[in-house]
Amino acid sequence: MCFPKIISALMAIFTTGCITVPATVTHDASLQFVELDGYKFHVRTFGDANAPPVIVVHGGPGGDLHYLLPIQDLAKDFFVVLYDQRGSGLSPRVPKGELTFESSLEDLHRIVRHYGQNRQVKLVGHSWGAMLVVAYVGHHPELVSHAVAVEPGILTPASAAAFVEKLKASQSIWDVLPMLGYIMQTPFVKSQDGRERFDFVMTKMMNRNKPGGPYQCEGQSMPAGAFERAGYDSFNAMLKPVLDDPKKFPWNLTAEVDRYNGGLLMLSSECSFIGRRYQEKFHLPLLPPQTLHVIAKGMGHNMLTLNPDWSVGVIRDFFKDQSNPLFQRTTLSDR
Repeated sequence: MCFPKIISALMAIFTTGCITVPATVTHDASLQFVELDGYKFHVRTFGDANAPPVIVVHGGPGGDLHYLLPIQDLAKDFFVVLYDQRGSGLSPRVPKGELTFESSLEDLHRIVRHYGQNRQVKLVGHSWGAMLVVAYVGHHPELVSHAVAVEPGILTPASAAAFVEKLKASQSIWDVLPMLGYIMQTPFVKSQDGRERFDFVMTKMMNRNKPGGPYQCEGQSMPAGAFERAGYDSFNAMLKPVLDDPKKFPWNLTAEVDRYNGGLLMLSSECSFIGRRYQEKFHLPLLPPQTLHVIAKGMGHNMLTLNPDWSVGVIRDFFKDQSNPLFQRTTLSDR
């Protein structure tokens, strides 16, 4: 092949892209979605639609529902709904101005009203999703019968400062260097909605799970490809400013939680830097007295993904009759 033809071939690769990321519902008609107030949320549903609804809220901001699919066994007793949040996962990309904490709560409310259909729902939130769940039950206590908060990262300005300090202390330059390699691949990423290249880098970083801390126990790591497509703009709009300056988290998400009289379960782990000790110091004292606190022994932050049998068992018992003996040993009042 002559030199000009080689150049032409390389230019074609750069122009058309040879690396693909999963398309959103905007460009993939085969994906399941629900359209609410003009926005198409990518959803995955499991179980009998007539069973009590359980809505699962993923972490991030900028994560996706894919890593929480292991808890779909809850569908044996409930109608399980997982959704990709606005601008994340396989839900459509939107202008950055639409990606706020307030809009995330409003979207959760849209999902609750749609799938609740005049019934109370049950909520399961992980990490960032747990932050949304705690805030939501304070805003709409009448719409939720049971809520599970799995290691919320930040609920108050005080925990924002602690979260950022602990996270930065756990990181090193070696954790960031791989990003340079991913950035070098971005010219080869095929683009349809214009955000694929940013999402590609963030997805690669989220799926680069070294064993152990700061989130997991020693020797534990997330499975390959746990995250399907990250939403970089969501992370950049809502969390990155807080990581740069914790004072940019002004909310107390527990301010109205005492209005909630339903069941509330906190799950926290032994190994995560935002696990048991962190939750007991910063968050549990601010939650209502009916809060139940269960420790995931020998587990880390991603217990829903890595230990689904245990997690589903505890959550199912909490939803049904709270007969699991764990609840009698680890209530908030026992601490």
